[in-house]
Amino acid sequence: MKAVVVPEAGRLEVIDVTLRAPEAGEVHVRLDAAAMCITDTLSVGGDGLTPFPLIPGHSATGTVVAVGPDTTRVAAGDRVIVVGSAQCTHCYYCEHDAPGACEQIFDGMSRVIGTDAEGRAVHADGGVATMAEEMIYRESNVVVVSSAADPKHLAMLGCGIVSGLGAVFDVAQVKAGDSVAVLGCGHLGLWMVQAAVLAGAGQIIAVEPIESRRLLAGELGATDLVDPEESDPVAQVKALTDGRGVDVALEAAGRTAAMEQAFAMTRGGGTVVPTGMESPSATVTLHGYEFAIGSKRILSSQTGGGDIISMIPRFAELLDAGALNPSAIVTDVYELADIETAFDDMRNRKGITGIVRLNTQAQSEEAQ
Repeated sequence: MKAVVVPEAGRLEVIDVTLRAPEAGEVHVRLDAAAMCITDTLSVGGDGLTPFPLIPGHSATGTVVAVGPDTTRVAAGDRVIVVGSAQCTHCYYCEHDAPGACEQIFDGMSRVIGTDAEGRAVHADGGVATMAEEMIYRESNVVVVSSAADPKHLAMLGCGIVSGLGAVFDVAQVKAGDSVAVLGCGHLGLWMVQAAVLAGAGQIIAVEPIESRRLLAGELGATDLVDPEESDPVAQVKALTDGRGVDVALEAAGRTAAMEQAFAMTRGGGTVVPTGMESPSATVTLHGYEFAIGSKRILSSQTGGGDIISMIPRFAELLDAGALNPSAIVTDVYELADIETAFDDMRNRKGITGIVRLNTQAQSEEAQ
């Protein structure tokens, strides 16, 4: 099968990869579409945690074609969402209501899923990998859905949708009337804006330097638009909230400065939810006085809290009900052969979310 492989930092190629058979607790999935995420550029650039050569990607949809022994939730023929986070249900963290820290998330960083034509082991980036026609996954990384939504839209459930909606509904637990700031209105932040609208937030402040994204946030429900390059975004947000700051600040920019600004623009007793990172080794500096006695809650959000088994079907229902606008988020569709262009577009912040179509010939034959 064809796959995007990164043999070394900064180089992408589409080659044949031979998958191994699924082992205990694993499933074999034929993929229809994969959603791109700026986090993928870290691994491709050599800043990830998975050794080369690797197949990138961590959010997709497809159909299960085979299962290994000891699978309990998934069967051949199931439509599944591939998620960048794992939920094994039986480790210490899953059993203690902290699936966002599931042990399998980091245990699988060096998973070998097959070999290339030269017999070299090929790894699944982050233990997942989605930019391929087929893939072997741990059952903990896939969730069954019954949705008939467009695969291009379903592909976003495993990252942008679950992370954005989960941060609002499950982590921050935004309430009706809350004031909310979303820092970074791209692949993740625009889902947060939509979720805040559904939660009944009274004020939604979109903080975004790119004008087209800022305006789109307004179209999707943001009540106030802030350009952080125009002047200090913290001062702008406080001016919009009678000097207090917001009840909830959601960081979706993946920048250290944005994390620090999110903390600073949150009112005393408010909630800060960081969801991105500039790099795995990046550090964040917070004001000591506010950190120690500001009564602010900092709730990190791994995939919207990590309870993917319950969240994914719930959010798929919102897609099916028309409560979300996925068409506004999908701005580019690529074939596997266009993967270098796709990554260049993403690095340059062209559009919002790019979708990579997979198994297009098989899909065309099925439609006939």
